[in-house]
Amino acid sequence: MLTKTTQVYAHHGLPLECDIYTDSSSSSSRSDAPVFLYFHPGGLVNWGRDCIPPWLVQTCFKRKWPLISFSYRLLPQTGAKGLLEDATAAYAFARRYEAAEGRSRRVIVGGGSGGVFPATLIVNNCSPPPIAFFSIQGINTFRHPHFTSSTLLTPAPIRDEDMAPAIAGPIAVGVTMPGAENAFRVAMLQPADASRNPDYEAEPVPSPPPKNPRSGLYEYYTHRNAWGGMVGDVDNGYEWARERTDEARERVARWPPTVIFHGDADVAVPIAVSEQMRDCLGEDKVSLFVAPGQDHLYDLTRFIEDPAPEMDAVRQAVKRLDEIVGQHNVASA
Repeated sequence: MLTKTTQVYAHHGLPLECDIYTDSSSSSSRSDAPVFLYFHPGGLVNWGRDCIPPWLVQTCFKRKWPLISFSYRLLPQTGAKGLLEDATAAYAFARRYEAAEGRSRRVIVGGGSGGVFPATLIVNNCSPPPIAFFSIQGINTFRHPHFTSSTLLTPAPIRDEDMAPAIAGPIAVGVTMPGAENAFRVAMLQPADASRNPDYEAEPVPSPPPKNPRSGLYEYYTHRNAWGGMVGDVDNGYEWARERTDEARERVARWPPTVIFHGDADVAVPIAVSEQMRDCLGEDKVSLFVAPGQDHLYDLTRFIEDPAPEMDAVRQAVKRLDEIVGQHNVASA
């Protein structure tokens, strides 16, 4: 049965929680099954850990992989160091989650959009590395022209005074607004097999809908080329992988097999960001699946069985992830 539990995984000025999705009626927590560590989207400034696409919950449930979605401290109140602290603590928690005595769990790291960035911090800073890296239209680096070219994502530049209350606010983790369509609820799925629940009724949206004070921060900072100043200290980019040195070759070899899917009509995070990662690390390391005509996070409310053709890229990415995990199972047997 699909079950969600919540635990505190770290205390970094405030308790940091994670939601754990498992099959309580089976051996889903067996220590030989990898854990899927997930960081939610929201441009590092917004949304919450319940922003998980239903198809990902279904995918992990079917494979008996515990899926753990972590809150993390948001920018700008935290900085590069704080983001790294949260990412490494999340990885440590995932590795020890219900592990056999003296053993550690294998971990797949991933996320959606901005949540992909803290996943890269794990790869760059934690040992041993995860067995796979999974990007859902993600920001794998801010060292890309999209984030350094005063890119305007709104009809007009957002005013400083409009963002001032959010910027001056206290340190916080992301919280999804009441009634938000992008929030996953366990009741969306049938408890026995995690198929879509046709009887699910969405939560009513409050009237008037609440205003999200952090809405617009991602667009604001992107237009002001501010990301480098906030996270540049921990953002390695990928140009190092092009260097013809032994050190670069060793770093590429250590990088886990990577799976990405991305819509080629994505404006918020252009597919070129994912293509840059693939071109630097190499196609033998990075598998990129393209969803033609799709915008940012088009998959966020979709189910794995949805017949829509744009879900083909998702299913292809999951198939590739299965291959990677299967190869790792054989290698570690």
